[in-house]
Amino acid sequence: MSSFNSFVAKYGKYVENELLSFLEAKEKEAGDERRRRVVEEIKSFTLGGGKRIRPSLMILGYAGFKGTADNRIVKASISIELVHSYLLMHDDVMDRDELRRNRPTVWKVFKDLHEESYGPEDSTHFGYSMAIIAGDLAAAYAVQALIASGFEYDVVSRAIALMQDVIEKTGYGQILDMTLEKEPLSSVKEEDVLEVHKLKTAVYTIEGPLLLGGTLARAESSTMDAYSRYAIPVGIAFQLQDDILGVFGDEAVVGKPVGSDIREGKRTLLVVKAWERATPEQRRVLERTLGNRYAPKEDVEEVKEIIVSTGAYDYVKRLAMDYASKGVEVLEEANVASDVKAVLRDLARMVVERVK
Repeated sequence: MSSFNSFVAKYGKYVENELLSFLEAKEKEAGDERRRRVVEEIKSFTLGGGKRIRPSLMILGYAGFKGTADNRIVKASISIELVHSYLLMHDDVMDRDELRRNRPTVWKVFKDLHEESYGPEDSTHFGYSMAIIAGDLAAAYAVQALIASGFEYDVVSRAIALMQDVIEKTGYGQILDMTLEKEPLSSVKEEDVLEVHKLKTAVYTIEGPLLLGGTLARAESSTMDAYSRYAIPVGIAFQLQDDILGVFGDEAVVGKPVGSDIREGKRTLLVVKAWERATPEQRRVLERTLGNRYAPKEDVEEVKEIIVSTGAYDYVKRLAMDYASKGVEVLEEANVASDVKAVLRDLARMVVERVK
C-alpha cells in the first residue's frame, strides 16, 4: 500500500467516526421527521463513499508543521468533508446527474421520494430544491464542526475565514466553468480551462485543506507558501486526470456516468485540444455531440476516438504528469516534516495514476 493510502487508511476511520458522531447528533437535533429525513440523506451521502482526500490533507497540513496529529485536528478535518458534500450536492443539481458513487444523487433521491409520496408533478423541482437545502445545511455544519473542534478561538476564526475564501474561489471557478460550456469551442483556450481547474479543484481539493491544517497548527509563512506552491500544480494534475476518467474511465469504478462530460458539453482540455487539431469533418462530430444530452452512444464513442486520434489524450496526460512533477519539486526545500513530505510526494504520483 502506498504511503498516502496508508495515511488515509489510518486516519480515515477516525474521520469516519467523527462524521458519524457529528451527523447522528444533527439527526437528533432535527426533531421533526421531515427535517430529519434531509439530515439522514446528508449523512448517507457524506458517509456513502468518497476518498477522504481532503480531510487527510488537512491532517497532513497540520502534521507537516506540528510533526504529529492529534484528536483536535481529526475533529476539525470533518469540516472540509462537509464542504465537499455541500459542493457535490449542488454540483449534481447543476449537472443534472442522477448517479454519484454508484448511488442516486441527493436531488434524485428526493425526486423519487416526491413521486412516491405526492405524485410525479413538480417532482424534479422538489428534488432540486431539497438538494440545495441539504447542501446549504452541510456548509453550515462545516463551520460548526470547526468551532467545536477544540482549537483556540483565534485560529478557528482564521480557519473559518480561509474556508470561506476557498468556497468563494470554487464558486468563481464554477461560474467560469458553466459559462465556458455556452461558448463556442473555437473561443475556449487552454488557459481558460486551467483557470477553472485551479479555482474549482486545486484550491479546494489540495491547497485549501493543507492551508486549513497549517492555519490550525500556527504554521510559519514559509510552510504555508510551500503548501500553496505544491498544491496548485498537483491540484490541476488531479483535475486533468479526473477529466480523462470522466471520458475514458470505467463507470463501475469511477462511480458516475462516463461520457456525461461530453453530453453536458464540458469544456475540458481534452475537447479543447481535440478541437484545435481536428479536421473539418471531426469538428462537425464534436459540434453535434458536445452539449447534446440525447447524443447516441455511437456519437459519444466517436468523440472519444477523435480525442485519441488527434493526440489530445496524450497531450493532457503528459501535461498532468508535468504539473504533478512541479509540485513535487517544491517539497525538496520546504519547511515541512520529512514523513509528511514523503506522503505528499506519493499523492502527486497517485494523482496521475489513479483510476477513480
